[in-house]
Amino acid sequence: MSDAVKYIYDEVHGYIPLTDLELRIIDTPTFQRLRRVKQLAQAWFVYPGAVHTRFSHCLGAMYLMGRIAGKFLREGLISKDDLQLLKVAALLHDVGHTPYSHAIETYFKERFQVTHEDISAWIIMEDPHIKDALSEHGIEPREVAAIVSGRHKDPTYNMLLSSDLDVDRLDYLLRDALHTGVKYGLIDIHRITTTLTVDKEGYVAVPEKAVQATESFYIARFHMYRSVYYHKTITAYQLLINAIYEEMIEEPEVREILGPFTTGDGVRRAVRAGKIYLWDDFFIGGLMNYVMMKGLGDNVLRNLIRLYLGREGYHTILDRITYNPRELSERLSNALTEFKERLRSAGVGKHDVKPYFDTVKIVSDENCVRVITGAGTSIPITKFRASIISNIPRCMGILRIYALPSCAEYVRKLSMDLLNHHVGV
Repeated sequence: MSDAVKYIYDEVHGYIPLTDLELRIIDTPTFQRLRRVKQLAQAWFVYPGAVHTRFSHCLGAMYLMGRIAGKFLREGLISKDDLQLLKVAALLHDVGHTPYSHAIETYFKERFQVTHEDISAWIIMEDPHIKDALSEHGIEPREVAAIVSGRHKDPTYNMLLSSDLDVDRLDYLLRDALHTGVKYGLIDIHRITTTLTVDKEGYVAVPEKAVQATESFYIARFHMYRSVYYHKTITAYQLLINAIYEEMIEEPEVREILGPFTTGDGVRRAVRAGKIYLWDDFFIGGLMNYVMMKGLGDNVLRNLIRLYLGREGYHTILDRITYNPRELSERLSNALTEFKERLRSAGVGKHDVKPYFDTVKIVSDENCVRVITGAGTSIPITKFRASIISNIPRCMGILRIYALPSCAEYVRKLSMDLLNHHVGV
């Protein structure tokens, strides 16, 4: 790229060129924070090499956006100004992730209905470091935030960053496969990025000759869900971090140290004050050590931290996968209600046992890749008869029961009795 002012060497994509604006954003303390937020949270408890960061992932997503948008520019589908706009949106798409990524985000989502996408939008529009960098280079922060949030007026721009086949997923599959050592995430990135195009209606699509590469992407993502992103032990330690953070907020002397990072409004105030850069994995990890060193909080909090630091957290008591989660969820509700009542009656602590149920979308009929079938028209890959994607499950249901070591045996017996009776698992 002729206007590159610097290059960064990336372990996945090689040399990544940076424009003056991109370098200006990267050099802000707000973006540098992402060096201190792990991409896969507690995955390194299972895969020791999974210590890569949101920083490198955001650079990778920007690089892939540059490749795809550059192709669109050459084809006359976008303007040069929009090329920079799209690259910046990709660079900033994860700037609002909480420490330990999804582990702590779950707390804010359940308690305050605040997601990392919300925080990203706040940062882009209100953080003085980021919004000033954008405005100085003629980029409207609200337009960047609209792309990151999937609300831009041009649906193509939204799909490049938020769809089944987007630069976010394309980068993290390759990057996470490399650092975990799990080979399922390997995809033909060159084939996908050089054939991706736009149909007559503005949908991102692939020609028929790229269907196999696209199928490989879907299958790789599905296997990575099972082996990495929803791995039973990784999920267990994310639940443990979530419980620790909740207990920290409940303890006044620890809550005071957390400062504004205890509520959604508090996080937004930190963004506006240009102080969000302090909220990272190091801060929370250091606070756990400080709590133990000074004996802060109650025994519940200190025990949870001790188990986390010693990798002695939740045991997986029950682990079931289904590809018809709706049927399971209907039968599960009564079983879990009775299960929780029995736990309360037995005096089991609120963090001692964690029932877990999630539905993971494998293929989205609404947002799936489209296949060009002729003269610029396209159909969803799920309706393309020559593709295997029409035959794979649309979603996956995960049912698990986790328990701390002290009550694992009691919970194992109780869960088997109740769930076998109600759910037939």
